[in-house]
Amino acid sequence: MPDPSAPRVALLGFSIECNKFAPPATKAHFLARTYLEGDAIAAEARAPTPTMLPETPGFVAEMDASGPWMPVGIALAMTEPNGPVEHAFFVELLDTISRRLRLVLPVDAVYICSHGAGLTTEEDDPDGVLFEMVRGIVGPDVPIAATLDLHANVSERMVQSIDVFIGYRTNPHLDMRERGAEA
Repeated sequence: MPDPSAPRVALLGFSIECNKFAPPATKAHFLARTYLEGDAIAAEARAPTPTMLPETPGFVAEMDASGPWMPVGIALAMTEPNGPVEHAFFVELLDTISRRLRLVLPVDAVYICSHGAGLTTEEDDPDGVLFEMVRGIVGPDVPIAATLDLHANVSERMVQSIDVFIGYRTNPHLDMRERGAEA
């Protein structure tokens, strides 16, 4: 039985690096790489060889080592570098995150696995849109941390919406798990 005093931490993410000149990334790209909801996020993060990028497994492992906590999986969508994300899928993902996050409130903190280099076919700052939406749902007093690529496109909207940015320090990105743990 979970410890009722353990912090409840929402886990979510949207991770893609986009090239505006490449063909659009579709929902199928995310489904083929990593698309998870609910308890499947923490379960996959704890797997011996997770399909997701290493930041979330690093975050979950560090939280597991730090004491009792309750991971609250929301939605996590990742794909390989690609063209701008089809906007309809991004809106669908935002709706899923919004709905699922509202259902589990209150939470004590939020971890967002982002890349900071996303685009959609209609939005140049999808990470900022996501961060702002999450802040609006959880309120001003809930800490929000995000992991980002070292060359993320950090917007004012992103800065105003979250508390902690943790960027990779290496290229190639050999420290993603460590940055997740740092978050």
